Amino acid sequence: MALLDLLAQSPLATGRILLLAVLLFYIIYQRHFHPLAKYPGPFLASLTDLWQVHQFLSLQQPYNLTKLHEWYGPIVRYGPDKLSITHESAIPIIYQKSGRSMPKTEFYDAYGAAHPNVFGMRDDSMHSTRRRHMSHSFSASYVKEMEKYLDLNIAILKAKIHAYATTGQPFNLKKLLHYYVIDVLGELAFSQSFGVQEADDESLVPPVIEHSLLAAVTGAWPAMTMRLKRWLPYIPHQGLQKLLAGRQACADLASTCVQRRLKGLEKASEGGGGEERKDILTNLIKAKHPEPGARLTPIELETEAFGFILAGTHTTSATTTLLFYHLLHNPEWMQQCVAEVDVNLPRLSPEEAAYPVSTAESSLPLLRNCMRENFRITPVFTMPLARRVTDPAGVTINGEWFPKGTSLAVCNHAFHHNPTVWGADHNTFNPMRWEDPAVNAKARLLMHFGLGGRQCIGKTVATTNILKVVSTLLREFSFELAGQDGGERERREDCRIGEVNVGSPMPELVSVGISDLKGGLFVRARTR
Repeated sequence: MALLDLLAQSPLATGRILLLAVLLFYIIYQRHFHPLAKYPGPFLASLTDLWQVHQFLSLQQPYNLTKLHEWYGPIVRYGPDKLSITHESAIPIIYQKSGRSMPKTEFYDAYGAAHPNVFGMRDDSMHSTRRRHMSHSFSASYVKEMEKYLDLNIAILKAKIHAYATTGQPFNLKKLLHYYVIDVLGELAFSQSFGVQEADDESLVPPVIEHSLLAAVTGAWPAMTMRLKRWLPYIPHQGLQKLLAGRQACADLASTCVQRRLKGLEKASEGGGGEERKDILTNLIKAKHPEPGARLTPIELETEAFGFILAGTHTTSATTTLLFYHLLHNPEWMQQCVAEVDVNLPRLSPEEAAYPVSTAESSLPLLRNCMRENFRITPVFTMPLARRVTDPAGVTINGEWFPKGTSLAVCNHAFHHNPTVWGADHNTFNPMRWEDPAVNAKARLLMHFGLGGRQCIGKTVATTNILKVVSTLLREFSFELAGQDGGERERREDCRIGEVNVGSPMPELVSVGISDLKGGLFVRARTR
């Protein structure tokens, strides 16, 4: 009774005690009685999504998650309701067979605007319709139709490298490839290069990294995502405002591209002349919904154009850069790829800027294996692809039952480095592993573009572009490392695990949900 009287006289103390009691109850429940309490993971991750927010802010989220799997095993609890899984059997269940019963989680809401694009759509019926609108524009036949525009930009890239080769000056190959990919995206999606290569102007580069980081951080805290999107612009923090400005710059660029294309098509329809290019945006402008027959609104077009810019630039350039990284750090594979190009492809004539996609695809099996190995060892699209269990009966994976409401994800970097699936040499860049039929059968499990019905629609465009530009550059130039800052050549260090020579170490990477090589890739080139 005395205690009650004391509490009544001290409401502030009472509030503190009640708050402490609620917090203690919450911690005990999350750690010991929650349906996911039996799964290991960081203490803070089981209590709050802010742990995952911090992981994205560290720029090491997928690599730290990979380490957690090394410590804890194939199932890691990385959020109050979130599990990361690296079981081989999880891939088809979560991404290929589940369909509508395991939709995308609220994490994807952070990547869209008022109208979600094809990546962020969580409604499967809307996604299927939009994907049909866009399917031809991302097909192999479309890429072949547009090859002349890739060739124009490869010619500019080659001229840049040739100038460096003439002087012997080291240069950042990562930057040149990034500029090339941006201009190609402009050609394929909007019928107009962004002109970054010729201007050599960093300010023309769309700030997709800023948007990607902002989206990953806000999406990692789903209970607050919408509030954060609303209130963050009012916080006077310099770093935060830079991220917001980057997102706005990408949105403004998308709007400009759409408005310019709409005006161009209107002018052409009125007999104003000019070539009517069949770019990705134009195909989307002309697409109709199958039932009401309505076309996409300008806002919806701008939302998809925003997605083209984000998905079509950084991922492809980072993947191409990492492929060159692995070849340069494994010169024996570089030499074999060059020899394969020399033997199987004719020397390009002065009128030819690059090899046709069809020729490169059919003639370079080793280079294609190197690409596949690059996708495995250093995937670029590394955010956890989370799906929500909505079946009241839950779902069972590898003998483990997960209840309705659980968020299940496979982080591809963690899965691609699961030694149970890929062997003890999973950190080794070894393209010949794909010659083993048992390993080759697992290619269907690689998640560098996602999997299933929500797999990246730009997969074909990206892979054919990479094969085309890499085969051409290997034929035209010899490359060697020039050091982290363009100075002395790097000294290749072999590291060993037991008695197994695993070649060069893994590259140092950073991730904003999309991974990239940390720093530049400085090389010297010689014209062959």
